[in-house]
Amino acid sequence: HSIYQELFSHTGRLDVADRKARISAIESLKKMIRSWLDESFPKMPLEEKIRLSEAMDISLIEQSKEESIKHILELNSVVRMSLIEMQFIKKELFNALVAMDELMGSNEINMRIAAMTPAVIMIIAIRRAFRLLFYAFFQIGKSKEEIYASFRQTILDIERLIVMRDNPPPPPSPLPWGSTKPADTNHISYCSKGGLQTLSADDLGMLLLHIHECRNILWQSPHRFPPDILRNLSEDLAELAGERGPVSVRQQLQIISRMTRTYPFMKPK
Repeated sequence: HSIYQELFSHTGRLDVADRKARISAIESLKKMIRSWLDESFPKMPLEEKIRLSEAMDISLIEQSKEESIKHILELNSVVRMSLIEMQFIKKELFNALVAMDELMGSNEINMRIAAMTPAVIMIIAIRRAFRLLFYAFFQIGKSKEEIYASFRQTILDIERLIVMRDNPPPPPSPLPWGSTKPADTNHISYCSKGGLQTLSADDLGMLLLHIHECRNILWQSPHRFPPDILRNLSEDLAELAGERGPVSVRQQLQIISRMTRTYPFMKPK
């Protein structure tokens, strides 16, 4: 309750001292000193009485008490002066409490940080416990890290497929005593211009399966990706599949390299 009051309420930190009671104690002490001076020193100038009462100077009261305590007949006077001294001590206690409040007020920022620390620790602990229950026990969905890891793994499979088709060496010549059937080169086809390599129909089908798996991750967990990254990923996958125009194997590798550089989650921690 005290943490909530300090952080979120309008009252903030409660003062240790009662400032109204302090003012009342000071006024009462001034009146008691003035009344005692009027009765004990009737010939004292009025300005001096006002000065002593406003300064709450009890030096004369201390001196008179030392003299009066020697005589049993002046016991009532001693009691009165003792009550004035007690009022003075009460005033000093209030002053000490007010000074403590001012010191705490000057360190208000440090006090607020100290008050926030348990609340922050509690929020982090509750969040981690909830994630553990949500993802480990109920298995309703995957965490952000697991989704990112699945997406990176699929892109890695795509890169492996394309790297193996990027300008591979020609197949070895058939052995003279073996079969004379020419080697199968269906996994690579060549464009008519410039000799650029593109994926064969079988490899392109495998690529489209991987791209479909990436799109499934984006469609099933769109809240795990910011809107701009989600839009850019969709465009990159479309370019990788050749939906924006024919692409060579080298261009596909460049697209994957661009995705790895651009998106922070593509870099495993």
